[in-house]
Amino acid sequence: MIVVPRGTARKYSHQELVSNLYLTDIGFFPKALNHFRDRPSGCQEYILIYCLEGRGRIKMKNKKYKLEPNTFFIIEKDKAHQYAADNKDPWSIYWIHFKGANAAYLFKKFENQNNGKPIFIPFNQNKVAEFEYLLDLFKMGYTDQVFEYSSMLLHKLLGSFIYYSIRSNDHNDRSKEDLVKQITGYLNANIYNTLTMNDIISEFGKSSSTLFTIFKERTGYSIMHFFSLIKIQKACELMNLTALSIKEISYQLDYQDPLYFSRVFKKFMGVSPREYKRSL
Repeated sequence: MIVVPRGTARKYSHQELVSNLYLTDIGFFPKALNHFRDRPSGCQEYILIYCLEGRGRIKMKNKKYKLEPNTFFIIEKDKAHQYAADNKDPWSIYWIHFKGANAAYLFKKFENQNNGKPIFIPFNQNKVAEFEYLLDLFKMGYTDQVFEYSSMLLHKLLGSFIYYSIRSNDHNDRSKEDLVKQITGYLNANIYNTLTMNDIISEFGKSSSTLFTIFKERTGYSIMHFFSLIKIQKACELMNLTALSIKEISYQLDYQDPLYFSRVFKKFMGVSPREYKRSL
């Protein structure tokens, strides 16, 4: 484990790149039998606990939560809490204490994801590597560069937990996420074609209202709006990376009317295709 000296943490916490988010403690406890913490007055930092294997429990706000393999939880700062490894199957956990101007906002994001309950996240070796990299980084000392770089890495690491698309253990919720991934995959596979809502209904065998509701809830867009958006993104890519004319790109993306293509492009990009290409 790494415990940053509090005086050192305070010194660097006012730096521009560090002040928004920084860690004060980080560690890995494998098969942590008898691991127990009781903080009646809470902790001055937020605490992320990521359980790799085994089990443990967390108690706060008169609620009890079980942490199982591939789940994580964030404990709110300044709130009384207890946590402990299971006696028979003790957890192996990575953990981070963090604070900064963005810390409360990130905690709220976590709290809103699954009603403040532990969140399941499939095992990914990259996450373990990121924890280990942070641990190794602080072994180099407490320099400006270490604090700035660790702050950037911490944003990425916490984001990979909080914004992970599977938001809970609920089977129905995972089914919706899978459906959205299938739809976006289908749209990308047909980016050079014209699709209608009837095509999508036929492909996925669900009503238009069901598809619209689930997709809009997860992405913020209607399906057809999203399809237009990725088509225009592809148009930008083709303008950047090929010598195709605007008319050729329009036809390639199955816009048979170049004037209509130009109107759709300007709606999304704020400039016409000709102006965008000129800017390159």
